[in-house]
Amino acid sequence: MTAFSLIDMPAVVADGVHSAARAEAAGLHRYMVAQVERADCVAVLAVVADRVPGIELATAVMAIQSTLPQYVAQQARTLNQISGGRFTLGLGVSHEPVAVGMLGLTWDRPYRHMVEYLDAVLPLLADQRVDVDGSKVSHHTEIDVPGPAPKVMLAAMGPRMLALARDRTEGTVLGWTGPRTIESHVRPTIGSGSWVSAIVSVCVTSDPEDARRRIGEELAIYTMLPSYQAMVEREGTTHMMDLVAVGDPDQVRAELARYAAAGADEVAIDVQGTPEERERAWQMIEEGLE
Repeated sequence: MTAFSLIDMPAVVADGVHSAARAEAAGLHRYMVAQVERADCVAVLAVVADRVPGIELATAVMAIQSTLPQYVAQQARTLNQISGGRFTLGLGVSHEPVAVGMLGLTWDRPYRHMVEYLDAVLPLLADQRVDVDGSKVSHHTEIDVPGPAPKVMLAAMGPRMLALARDRTEGTVLGWTGPRTIESHVRPTIGSGSWVSAIVSVCVTSDPEDARRRIGEELAIYTMLPSYQAMVEREGTTHMMDLVAVGDPDQVRAELARYAAAGADEVAIDVQGTPEERERAWQMIEEGLE
């Protein structure tokens, strides 16, 4: 059975706590926080872990180019300690326009970077020590954060990254990847034993055309990222906003069901729209998604 979760990007920590508590009360599987230009995802999840006792937690996702493996391992084990083992570390490579244009980082062999990052972070998460040299990542260090090791997932869309997620982590977190692509590309590549989590933007509205226009303006940066554009092309849609689940509650539920039927183990709902549309989406969630 497909699990339904919530992905959030709060600017205020208290809003994140409120959303996580509401998601838990509605029976959602997991509360996920994206690493964007709002409240820090790790800080939000630390507070949520302490105040919302039951729901699973995850980052979706943290970019490896901007954080060292030791620090990520410390944060992840600390979150897992606070939450009693409920935390999953979602990692991914950044996007070239973001890494170079926004953050002033270099963009060089992202797949190799991820391989070597996992070579460092996975031993730190499991055994809390690492001794590894690579062309992109070298670490000779240890940490001391008691408690269980968290699970790890990768943001992966291309064949090599999906295979890496399959072979070395629990599975993949997908953004802007439609059900046809999950069924024809993601699931065959990653296999049946790996977890596939699909993030789906949702807007419950009486005016789908206007909603897509407004959401498109708000999320314009995503249309400029090549990896997401490649997924849209695979899906056979004309525009990224075609992947937003828009309409009345029954129409949105039907669209979410397509992801489940395509092989997604988890559908992470990204609630979009005006305050009124967001509240309608919450009411849909609380009434049930199946």
